[in-house]
Amino acid sequence: MLEPRLKTKRFGFLGGTRIIQNDIDLFFSKVGDASLLFLKVLKYYFKAPKDIEKFNQTIEELDKLESQADELRRGIESYLYEKTLIPDLRSDVLALIENVDSLLSPQMAVSYALQIEKPDIPAELHSGFIELAESTALCVEHLLQAARAFFRDTEAVRDYCHKVVFEESQADKHCSNLRIAVFNSNLDKVDKIHLRYFIERIDVVANRAEDIADSLTIYAIKRLV
Repeated sequence: MLEPRLKTKRFGFLGGTRIIQNDIDLFFSKVGDASLLFLKVLKYYFKAPKDIEKFNQTIEELDKLESQADELRRGIESYLYEKTLIPDLRSDVLALIENVDSLLSPQMAVSYALQIEKPDIPAELHSGFIELAESTALCVEHLLQAARAFFRDTEAVRDYCHKVVFEESQADKHCSNLRIAVFNSNLDKVDKIHLRYFIERIDVVANRAEDIADSLTIYAIKRLV
């Protein structure tokens, strides 16, 4: 949950209307919701065929969420291009919005790959996949807290970004442990390589979140100088 103080402060430096402020908040919320939906996609997949209908419905929800986030991103970018903000500030905000948006595509790609390719993932590996996805979702959550703080409480950005870095290291551990478990299993080599794709595509979200957090820390320092 976001801290109350981050919900009440204004996006003063944008000099914008309440509409653009709400759009940025809503955009961040869509990206955060997508990570939680992706976690549901995995859990429903592991319960197939029992929950196959919920699995397919959740992918549809995730797809709609990605489209809504893309529409919000385009509107935000149009606003930023039209307004006479300080060039450096505008470029930083644009980069932040575009980079956060990039977190959606890997999760969507894995969801579709599960739906189309239907990999056979042994039950003993399910918990490893869930742990990795949960760590990834936490990376995204902390990053979004940092992104909101950038607009409202710049001094808090570094603390949230530190949490992203810590959680990404946890995701790396889960990723390594899961890959070891896969390649130590009795699966055929082709199946092992197939599962490695899914592991790496989930982990890439955590890696991207860390990269964005590093950039965001620099953006925040520039604002505070």
